Amino acid sequence: MDDSLKNAAMDQRVRDALAQKVSRERVGGEVDLMLRSPDPVGAMRLLINLDLVMTVFPIQKLLPKEYPGDVHLFSEGLNILSTTHDHLCDCKVNPPLWCTAKGSMTTHGYNDSTLLDNGESRRFLWYAAYLKPLMDHSREVDKKQQNKPKRGKKANRSIIGKLLVDELKRPTRDAESVEKIIRAADQFTEMMDCGSDLSAVSVLLGGIKVAETSEHGTTLRCTINGREVDSETEEDPLWKGAMEFRLVASNVLDRVGVLWRAALILSLSEQLVNVNDDFVAIEGDVVEEGQEERRRGIVEQYDALAAAFQKLGLIGIWTRKPLIDGSELKKILPDIPRGPIFREIMDKQQDWMTTHPNGEKKGLEEYLKSVYPDFK
Repeated sequence: MDDSLKNAAMDQRVRDALAQKVSRERVGGEVDLMLRSPDPVGAMRLLINLDLVMTVFPIQKLLPKEYPGDVHLFSEGLNILSTTHDHLCDCKVNPPLWCTAKGSMTTHGYNDSTLLDNGESRRFLWYAAYLKPLMDHSREVDKKQQNKPKRGKKANRSIIGKLLVDELKRPTRDAESVEKIIRAADQFTEMMDCGSDLSAVSVLLGGIKVAETSEHGTTLRCTINGREVDSETEEDPLWKGAMEFRLVASNVLDRVGVLWRAALILSLSEQLVNVNDDFVAIEGDVVEEGQEERRRGIVEQYDALAAAFQKLGLIGIWTRKPLIDGSELKKILPDIPRGPIFREIMDKQQDWMTTHPNGEKKGLEEYLKSVYPDFK
């Protein structure tokens, strides 16, 4: 950029005019176009370098005065966004199997698409990556102010909702999608911290597979190294461990749905940023080799996790229909009282269906009666 143009853009009068004379709808529309562009990283970096980021994203209006936040939140977000963008570029050149259409295994009639083929999901991912540090900062502020009452529905919205909807005039659906990605990314990170990468490797090495059968439509076929499995009676510890992992993963995938790839990549990118930060103060070929080895190891762990999701028939599980609907449940357990217990039992059904992928309605009925004998 020409120096005279850069100096003009950095003039306080320009920032004042942008804040006071340009509609927020126009500002939000321009931000959207920047994130849809081939270089969203460069676009967001320009906002920071021109000292325009706090004008475009006026977080000072949304955070309490004692915890205002500043431009460093966007600098950190730029780092995550850059790492996310770079990783997707790497996937385009050398895609792991789960990032290809050929490797995408789905169930329950769902048709999956990769991030490289889905511009909307990528746009939501760019927002989520760039605003992730802001969301984390806001959560910390909320913890410190947990005793202060919040009044009204709007007051209880996240800072992402307030920023995107109120300030940038983006659709509520966009804000909800960005929040979904951020929440699921945190949950994927927590899964990895609790050893889910080892569970994923166990699934892959054990040849465990849950897949739709072409003859029976949505009927699921369960196998261990090609051996047919009846999920209601199977006692193999390897299978039981895989189903426990399937249940944990389904709790995240059920909520994030079609944005699961974006959330997984965001979680991965945050881990890669942490690796870069660990080595930032050290130089030398040996250290660089160690850094690259750690990066490869993290990518391989996440690749294994995603591949295990596919092998276990989890992609599309959010479209699954219950075996027993509410009316049928009242006939099976006629003494169910009104209140939250009904929702609890329906959730219990979903858990049973997750750990018994090819289980039948009769087995589910017996299970529910055994768990809730007082309602029979």
